[in-house]
Amino acid sequence: MHELVPEKLVTIIANDVFEDKLVAIVRRQKASGYTIVRARGAGSSGEQSGMLDIDTNIKFHVIIPVQGLSGLLDELRGLKRRGYNMTVFVSDVSVLVS
Repeated sequence: MHELVPEKLVTIIANDVFEDKLVAIVRRQKASGYTIVRARGAGSSGEQSGMLDIDTNIKFHVIIPVQGLSGLLDELRGLKRRGYNMTVFVSDVSVLVS
């Protein structure tokens, strides 16, 4: 049997100009890493084609221990309250221990 550790996967969809802010938040919250991919699609803020720099979204993934989730969400909520348009969702994941 494999040993799995329960953690949280936080996924953030935001304009790519917020990338540096998101990286800084994740580092402050002591997450071990993150993954960023370009994203296209449509939602409540309109269509993001990815054809222009101002029209490019990222999908930012970070896996964080359960006890670190609250601090991360507090910082993201602060950005949203200051007008940063982003979608944030949280999933339960299990991480394979080496």
